[in-house]
Amino acid sequence: MNEEEKIIAHSTNEFLAHGFYKTTMDQLASAMKISKKTIYKFFPSKILLLEKVVEVFEYKIKNDLEKIVESDECLIVKLKNLGSYFAKFSLKVNGKFISDFFNHQPELWKKIDAFRTDVIEKVWGSLITEGKKEGLIVDVSNPVILIVVQSAIKGIINPRFLNKSNLSTNEAFEQIFTILMNGILTEKGKIKFEKQEWNKK
Repeated sequence: MNEEEKIIAHSTNEFLAHGFYKTTMDQLASAMKISKKTIYKFFPSKILLLEKVVEVFEYKIKNDLEKIVESDECLIVKLKNLGSYFAKFSLKVNGKFISDFFNHQPELWKKIDAFRTDVIEKVWGSLITEGKKEGLIVDVSNPVILIVVQSAIKGIINPRFLNKSNLSTNEAFEQIFTILMNGILTEKGKIKFEKQEWNKK
């Protein structure tokens, strides 16, 4: 990992855990034991660093999810792996991280939301089609299921809801996922799903 990659990796962890608005370049440099000048060599402003963090993060998420969808596992294992992936991811995300985007970088939040929409359509669309063929997902219009998934995730994983509910991002996601599985799986699918273990390690 080169110096630029180390800065991105460390900044990602800091932003996820504490938000980015009040995290200073001085704090990032001090924690990494490098000079602020070194960070500015690669990223002339915190916003440019933030944009790069988001770009790298989205690329990683896209690749990780494609691996889950394209694996040779059965649909139920893929769904559980999808749930485990986001459960582990949401454990890292402080609500401050999301609210900082919402309050201080609304345009970047719109880009993130567009990415989220695209990922949900591609990943869930593929799994829904596969599940119907196997008789594990209810015979309801794919666009209807996708709208339900989109609405659930966007309605709950957002600053307004999280602040009012006092739920952590992880708690909110797990509850969404449980409700979704109970709604879209057939009885056969639910039985298979219940037999799978959550993996948050």
